[in-house]
Parts: sequence; structure tokens; C-alpha cells
Amino acid sequence: MLNVAAMIAYVVVSALGLYKIKAAETILSADFAVGFVLYASGFLIWLYILLRLPLSIAFPVAAGALIVATQLLGYFLLDEKMSILHVSGVLAVMAGITMISVRV
Repeated sequence: MLNVAAMIAYVVVSALGLYKIKAAETILSADFAVGFVLYASGFLIWLYILLRLPLSIAFPVAAGALIVATQLLGYFLLDEKMSILHVSGVLAVMAGITMISVRV
């Protein structure tokens, strides 16, 4: 359960960091600084995850979940457009995350 919480924290903190960096007007703005700190914090959480999960599970789940999170933030907060094909790709990534996460 702690691994799941760490993965969720990684995705949320990293995605919010990327959002703040993207939304920043300049590299010297407060938004950029906050984004940088959040993204760096995500890296520290990532190191924690790597110590506890096999890389073959941790990386695809984290990368896929981060892709989904950034797509949602881009759509809802940055007014980025998503086509049906784009949404289908995000759903395929989510299906892949599910398949990798299930332990047989």
C-alpha cells in the first residue's frame, strides 16, 4: 500500500511541477520556481520508489501514469486540445498500466 501511495505522490507532484513550469511566464518567475521544486521533489519520491519496486514495474507504471496526468492537466488547465485519437492513446496507456500492475 505504501508503494501505491508513493507512486500516486510521484505522479501528482511531478505533474503539478511540469504544469507550473509550463505555465510560468519566465524562468525567473515564482511559478517556475515552484514548478522546479515540485518536479525535483518528484525525483526524490522516484528514488524512494526505485528502492522498493522492480524497475520493470516501476518505470512503465510511473511513466504511463505521468503521461495520463500531464494530458489531463494540459487539457483542463492549459486549454490544450485532445482529439479522439489522442484520447484513445491515453486510454491505451491506462490499459497498459493496468496490465503491468496486476501480479499473477
